[in-house]
Amino acid sequence: MTKNTKPVGIKDVARRANVSISTVSNVLNGTKTVSESLQERVMNAVSELNYEVNMVARGLKSGKTNTIAVIVPSLTSVFFPPLLKSIQTIANQNGYSLSVFGTTGRLEREKEYIQMLRSQWIDGILLSSCVDTDAPDSAEYIDMLSDLSVNGHPIPLICLESAIGPKLDAVVMDDKEGLKTATEHLISLGRKRIAYIAAPTTFSMGKSRREGYLAALKQNELPVDSQLIIEGDYSPVSGYDCMNALLARDVGPDAVAVGNDQMGIGAIRAILDAGLRVPEDIAVIGYNDNFPASLIQPSLSTIHVPKTEMGKMAFELFQRRAENPSASRMLVRLNGDLVVRNSTVAGTDTSWDLRSW
Repeated sequence: MTKNTKPVGIKDVARRANVSISTVSNVLNGTKTVSESLQERVMNAVSELNYEVNMVARGLKSGKTNTIAVIVPSLTSVFFPPLLKSIQTIANQNGYSLSVFGTTGRLEREKEYIQMLRSQWIDGILLSSCVDTDAPDSAEYIDMLSDLSVNGHPIPLICLESAIGPKLDAVVMDDKEGLKTATEHLISLGRKRIAYIAAPTTFSMGKSRREGYLAALKQNELPVDSQLIIEGDYSPVSGYDCMNALLARDVGPDAVAVGNDQMGIGAIRAILDAGLRVPEDIAVIGYNDNFPASLIQPSLSTIHVPKTEMGKMAFELFQRRAENPSASRMLVRLNGDLVVRNSTVAGTDTSWDLRSW
């Protein structure tokens, strides 16, 4: 006679992860911010125990849970708080609560969250994915996201930052045009040997920004020198290391365009540590306009990404898809604005950004 196996419960998950039951609940329901390390411990325990949170019953009567989820690569990156604040504000105004999950840039963790949220019968998902769309095994995953549902009920999924699939609604930046504008700003200042510290090209954003840099050089009849191009990983330390690597090469850049602000700040530090001046010897421009860009010395010129608008548009796309699951796919492409500060033009009148933190 087969002995009945007791179902795995939240207490078992808490015991395996060596955390409190409330911590497990906060991770699974997004009711309170939890550190990425604790999130990882809880999600590892969920995976090891094959624990499924079934909240479908909660929505059986109404057909909805009034909860949406946001999945981003990092909870600690300075880029995401203004975006998340925007989504939370408009979601709350429309009677929705928000659950936020950070993947630490790991696709497997992203997939685990997607499956967990399916079991919770979430009303919708806003996803900043870390999938490499050029990877041979990405098509099956993207197709699954395009047809996400539970018990026959579709779950609208809206892409943030990158349009990873032709069937998925998305709110993205025109990253190619943004980096082209940044590079053309350096060219307008008379800079000829413009290096590029690239955002990771495993992401579509990184590919588009690289295309913008190359397009600016081509349009202005400047040569492309592979020795002036190096790829970072979005972090300040990678910008610092990449800039030092460029300085060690026999290429003598007089300017550098950078794939995001964090790497741009790291690049400025490396230039100053080398005894050079910014912008007199090397001008630097970043991308995103995160709040530290206005606080450092010299302040960082950049391309402003309208994060508040991105969050608002993403929620509106969710509402549109929820109301009409068969509606045609919509791609919203936002434009960035050039923000000139002291890292490209000395003496520019700049002010601290005290509003976004």
